[in-house]
Amino acid sequence: MNTVTILSVSTGDIRLLTQDALDTLKSGQKIILRTDRHPIARWLRDNHLPFGSLDSLYEEADTFDAFNQSAALALSAAAAECAVVYAVADAVMDSTVSALLLSVNDREKVVILPGVSHMDRCIALSQAVLQDVRLSSAETFLIADDLNPGISCFLSELHSKACAGACKIKLMRLLDDQTQVLFFFGSADGQLRMRSIPLFELDRQERYDHLTACLYLAAPLTQRKRFSVDDLRAVMRLLRSKDGCPWDQEQTHESLLPNLLEESFEFIEAAREADHEHMCEELGDVLLQVIFHAVIAAQCGEFDLHDVTTAITAKLIERHPHVFGTVKAATASQVLENWEKIKRRQRGIETVSDAMDNVSKGLSAAMRASKVQHKAAKVGFDFPDAKSALKKVTEEYEEILQCIDQNENPEEELGDLLFSAVNVCRLCGVNPDIALYAAVNKFITRFRGMENRMKSEGKSIEDLTLSEMDVYWVKEKHISMKDNQ
Repeated sequence: MNTVTILSVSTGDIRLLTQDALDTLKSGQKIILRTDRHPIARWLRDNHLPFGSLDSLYEEADTFDAFNQSAALALSAAAAECAVVYAVADAVMDSTVSALLLSVNDREKVVILPGVSHMDRCIALSQAVLQDVRLSSAETFLIADDLNPGISCFLSELHSKACAGACKIKLMRLLDDQTQVLFFFGSADGQLRMRSIPLFELDRQERYDHLTACLYLAAPLTQRKRFSVDDLRAVMRLLRSKDGCPWDQEQTHESLLPNLLEESFEFIEAAREADHEHMCEELGDVLLQVIFHAVIAAQCGEFDLHDVTTAITAKLIERHPHVFGTVKAATASQVLENWEKIKRRQRGIETVSDAMDNVSKGLSAAMRASKVQHKAAKVGFDFPDAKSALKKVTEEYEEILQCIDQNENPEEELGDLLFSAVNVCRLCGVNPDIALYAAVNKFITRFRGMENRMKSEGKSIEDLTLSEMDVYWVKEKHISMKDNQ
């Protein structure tokens, strides 16, 4: 393979080309333009410099990615015969250049001459003060997962109305549709034009080609309506700073634990009610707790959010060898079996009691009991069904009565009763924590209804006896049961 020299010719204004670029174009080597619909083509013709282009490949390609691959193959084939000069608007941002670099075995055969790129010219024309900017071709931007409205973003190669529309939709995930963006396009004489437009008009302009680009300038948090995880972390850092919020500054991992538990249960409630708006809100509250703990840990030098995401991502990759490796798992049960084997190996678990002892002590007592019972059930130490387990509840009930009659402390027997009740929940396929949480909510709802009924009759709950209150309670219970039918 002969050398492929890549030139940035920006919008085609010859005054922006370096002397090295001009000398290369006049060197007699084979010149290939990405497209002859570029002002540099007219200059080449005026100077009687023959050239070819990749326009036919673009017209034949079904997708932009297919064009990039075809371009890389065509350039390599041309370089097999002679040295090639490949002229593009921006060598750094051009997707065909990226495809070529990925396809060649010998990078030394590809030379990129420094020069004024299309991106350089656009940013210079914008006169924007950029502390940080994301640079991306439009097609690459569309397949990327990350999007941060706190960082300015330059998108090159808005080659079509459809491409611009897809970029607009993705940007509108985190930007208001009225957000002003700078829209760049080249003219036939090699000049660069710019106009400021609202984001919703990004795909409503009169011209789109390889020179079309846009620049979004990052705005402060207080001037935006949509936010990313990075924004949430930035807010949390501010609240924890010396100029932040006194309450947030005082919090510790320990003090926040009840909040994490409460927010998790509130999300569970919303999910069980299929209340999507409430789910979104409560999941945000859960995420806040995660970010809060990560910011506290970073300030204390313990770990940071990147350590958290690294640990969980690595764990998911390692524990899904059927996806990222060669292990076979065709069913969900096989996946869980593989998962359990990996955990046992990692944690040095050799016996069933080791597995029980390894169940997190940070879980609620009910959840820990259920998980321990599940470990025992996996080796056959279990009741045959829920009815059989319910008999154990009756047995424990009798033992508690005996303790009370003998004036003994019933704590141990009460624990056995709760453990047995959890067993019944497990065999019925019910999460004990969620069941108890729902029961508490039901109690509060009925109690409120009872109070409201008393008030409507001009009575106060403080003035009623237990038997009188019980009459109202039974009425409210029947009403709520009827409403749920």
